[in-house]
Amino acid sequence: MKLKLAITLLTMVLPMGSIHASSEQADAVGQWLSDRAMRVAEKDDAQGAARSLEEGVYRLIPLAELDAPEPVKEYFREQFQRSRSGVVRVPKGTIPSQQALIRALPKVWRPDAILRQRLPNPPSDLQRTPLGAAETIGMEPTGAIEGLKSSGLSRFYRFKDVGIVEFNEENFRVPGGVIEAFVEAQNAVINGTPGQIEMEVDGQGRGRVALVWAGKDKVYKLIATGDDKVERKAEMLKEIAESVLD
Repeated sequence: MKLKLAITLLTMVLPMGSIHASSEQADAVGQWLSDRAMRVAEKDDAQGAARSLEEGVYRLIPLAELDAPEPVKEYFREQFQRSRSGVVRVPKGTIPSQQALIRALPKVWRPDAILRQRLPNPPSDLQRTPLGAAETIGMEPTGAIEGLKSSGLSRFYRFKDVGIVEFNEENFRVPGGVIEAFVEAQNAVINGTPGQIEMEVDGQGRGRVALVWAGKDKVYKLIATGDDKVERKAEMLKEIAESVLD
């Protein structure tokens, strides 16, 4: 079972813009990610169960050191340049309305006592952040899932003047887990730690901001979806991030 966790948690923190790639680009990147996961699985099989017992890691890697074909690297370079230019305009329909998002969200809510039993370590305390006063509208397990236990958790909030905010925490210390991010994608600083922020708007007055950073044991992601006032959303997400203490 631990081997399954290792394969499941093998992931990369990719630019939000990657979902707007052409079909050829998406196929190329998807195939590379699939091949990469398969190589890791084969390596685990060859090395046996001892490999799967190693503590998971989070690491920043330069794009030049990525084990990917040059077309894949060039695609990522374009995405990094795109996100660093500021607010990115995306096609209509890319960003869901708040109403559609709420309809699609899980409506489950579980108390901290239950979450502590199901997560590798206690859920992040958000009461001291601006989300402490926001309305919780749902939550769901994420990452490597084994029965009722999971390596991560997403919580969803309705936040006045910001929109729908998702807070995801993913424990990268899960045995065999590997989470990677690109050095070149880091364009923000959260409490002295490199982070990645991206802002998108569409032609329907909708906006979305994503902020990703890593702590001692977890990788965190905040996503705010609402109107196209993305600078305001970015400011609020940074304020939330800087208030998260684990």
